[in-house]
Amino acid sequence: MAHKKIETIINDKISPYSLNERGKAELAQTIRKYPYELLIECIDIGIERYFRYDEKGTLTQESVGKFLDKLGGIAYNKSQNPIDQEISHIKNKCKKIYAYWNDFKAEDILARYILALRKSDWTDNQILKDLETEVNRLSSSSTSWSQWSAAMEKWIEDINHWGDEDSISIEQDGTILPSSIFENLSQNIQSLCKQINASYENNLFDCTAVMMRRLLEGLLVLSYQNFGVEKEITEKNGRHSTLDKIIKNAEQNTELALSANTRKDMAIFKGLGNYSAHKIWYNSTQQDIKPHILKYRVIIEELMYKAGLK
Repeated sequence: MAHKKIETIINDKISPYSLNERGKAELAQTIRKYPYELLIECIDIGIERYFRYDEKGTLTQESVGKFLDKLGGIAYNKSQNPIDQEISHIKNKCKKIYAYWNDFKAEDILARYILALRKSDWTDNQILKDLETEVNRLSSSSTSWSQWSAAMEKWIEDINHWGDEDSISIEQDGTILPSSIFENLSQNIQSLCKQINASYENNLFDCTAVMMRRLLEGLLVLSYQNFGVEKEITEKNGRHSTLDKIIKNAEQNTELALSANTRKDMAIFKGLGNYSAHKIWYNSTQQDIKPHILKYRVIIEELMYKAGLK
């Protein structure tokens, strides 16, 4: 029954053309492999992607042939898990952009990249969001296979060394951020939290202010990614907006729906970090930071939840 329904739907869509015996046989193989609902979705995708019309508004035979040839591949890609689907999307995108593309090596690079993230305790959801944002952004900004592959190899190397600082233990007592709120998170987030605590406890207050700002900015970006609204903080060049613009957007953003205290207090830590990083004659002191520790802790824990890390 499903076989006849799909065949009828396709014949209706490709009219004035119709499936020949070979087309029916190939379609039957595809129908046996995939569920009815998936094939209906794939038909719509294929029509949008491949149908073309001549100057009289008539569907072209060439585009119908391409649609039928591609339908099985669309169904295969859609049946994969989301990470594999995104990998296919990235590879297809790069094939169109670059004059040369090595699909076999790209598969290996992306597999090692994902493995490195998994070893760093990233969830599949975090990995998927990274592929959709950072890796896709790299694919758009790179101009060649060699540039893309070199950048990806460097990222893999960096990820594989995220945990190196733990071999030389970061001594910290959780003065600003208690260990309990970050101990089960990814290694890079844990490292930032530990460095904030350690720098404060060792009277390195400029370092503390800059690292507090960095963690705030990172968690805000992850929150936008988690809510699917990253485009609101992305400039035309593909880069994220400045922290000042991100905070102004976050203060009003109904999707994020940050608490009133967080919306009010984020600017404090942007300012402290900016002064410590950019003002030549300014040095942060303990008194600049100490009165705001509880505010910072509340903001960071809220953003960890908003970012989907907890």
